[in-house]
Amino acid sequence: MSKMQSIDHDRLYTDLQYRYDYVSGFIGFTKEDQDLIHKSGSVVAGLVPTIVDAVYDKLFNYDITWSHFAEDQDGLNTAATHDVQQVAMGSEVITFRKTMLTKYLKKLVSSEWNLSYLKYLDWVGHIHTTTPLKKSSINVEYIHINALMGYVAAVVVGALQKCTEWDDDTRDNIVNAYNKFFWVQNDLFSRYYVKERVLSDKEKEAVKREKEEQANAVRKELRSESTLNAVVGVAAGLVLGVVGAKYLR
Repeated sequence: MSKMQSIDHDRLYTDLQYRYDYVSGFIGFTKEDQDLIHKSGSVVAGLVPTIVDAVYDKLFNYDITWSHFAEDQDGLNTAATHDVQQVAMGSEVITFRKTMLTKYLKKLVSSEWNLSYLKYLDWVGHIHTTTPLKKSSINVEYIHINALMGYVAAVVVGALQKCTEWDDDTRDNIVNAYNKFFWVQNDLFSRYYVKERVLSDKEKEAVKREKEEQANAVRKELRSESTLNAVVGVAAGLVLGVVGAKYLR
């Protein structure tokens, strides 16, 4: 039996790295899992366009999920329609959101696992909630976030299980690594919905400063990536879409 670890309760709610270390350690999400996700990158890259389309087809099935795209979007300077019936699949807002999900999946298989990337994953959770630090007023209730995370995990895992590029053991380990990751990401969503502890005024100010810096850093990075991706995006999209269709039939 291993020695019992002592966990600082308050730090779980004020220290992102500490929270991640605890959750990932409990789940068993290790450096080996991170390496396996990176190893899958060459295959997953080909699945991304089809995965993204599948996710937005699912969101389109329900007015309660699609209605969020009729609201102001952080990072998009287009007036909101506030009418779910006017948000078409090929509209600017959906193209924008698809681009953001594409970047998210590509980052997953390519980013170094450090505090900077962890802050990005945390920002992904934070940006979907109501906060004065955002430019938009969008607030996606947790029931929809949880359902979406489950669906994304199912689509990604289902695609990976059809891959023939790896032996059975490697494929099983990669699938297991992704399953663990999605639980880690889900925690970084739920921390903004489940109010388990009330922060002091001092802690609130510290968190506010951190979120401002985090949001600015992520926006800057995404803008720079958009400039680069615009050069190669069209050609890559055509190739990857064909490859993705092979595994999601």
